Amino acid sequence: MNRRSVIQASGMGAVLQAFEPVLAKDAPRMPALFMSHGTPLLAIWDNEYTQGWRELGASLPRPQAILSLSAHWLTRGGVLVTAQERPPMIYDAQGFPPALYDVQYPAPGAPALAAEISGTLTLRSALNAEWGYDHGTWVVLTRLFPDADIPVIQLSLDYDMSPQEQFALGRQLAFLRERGVLIMGSGQFVHNLRLMGSRTEAVEPYDWAVEFSEIVGGWVEQREFAKVQHYRSLGQLAMLAHPTWDHFIPLLNVLGLVDKEDELRWVNLGIMSGSMDMRCLVVG
Repeated sequence: MNRRSVIQASGMGAVLQAFEPVLAKDAPRMPALFMSHGTPLLAIWDNEYTQGWRELGASLPRPQAILSLSAHWLTRGGVLVTAQERPPMIYDAQGFPPALYDVQYPAPGAPALAAEISGTLTLRSALNAEWGYDHGTWVVLTRLFPDADIPVIQLSLDYDMSPQEQFALGRQLAFLRERGVLIMGSGQFVHNLRLMGSRTEAVEPYDWAVEFSEIVGGWVEQREFAKVQHYRSLGQLAMLAHPTWDHFIPLLNVLGLVDKEDELRWVNLGIMSGSMDMRCLVVG
């Protein structure tokens, strides 16, 4: 399926009309995560960032299920939700060492929960039996939950939605946190591939990457989420940090999940390769 395909009628209407609640309503409330997933090589490398992910995973309560919103599954005109019992691996990064393509993350899917989520959303949505786990999902989860024994669902990102609509989508999904679902947005706090330096040698961060990170990070810390939604007001700085905004969308989704009781904290502060900010946000 084309990553930016227009959602077509799926024949799933009857399923969505008749879904039954799947998760216990008294499950522990889960945190939410925005993960800067960096290079796919982090699935086979060990460094300070993979160590940070492992430590974060060990500190989290065990979720009943995981919902991943990855920058690497884009649609237009609505969203899709994976609904297989056994979602396949998507090796959507080319030109890397063979060991990367041997990585497996055989977590089960959760078709009934996928139907419940799709049926709850007010925007156009449909179930999908083709997509699986792309590297925005499996690179991070191999470190957070390496046993791959927690059901995982992916929800695509509608590239046509505005920043305000992306934030509102998070609001719609927030009920899942009360049902034991860990929601993970996987993107990059700063993401400019064209200007990226070496993956293997130390590279000084670009001044503009540091400036964008400090400004937008400050907005997040101060809970000035309206400013984050209008990040394009930063003009050329925003264009350098995100020439395309696919990797920024998951941050907006996750900020929509925040309520006034949630604590916010950063993990993995640092910029790789000059233009890849690795900071991750833990909500709750």
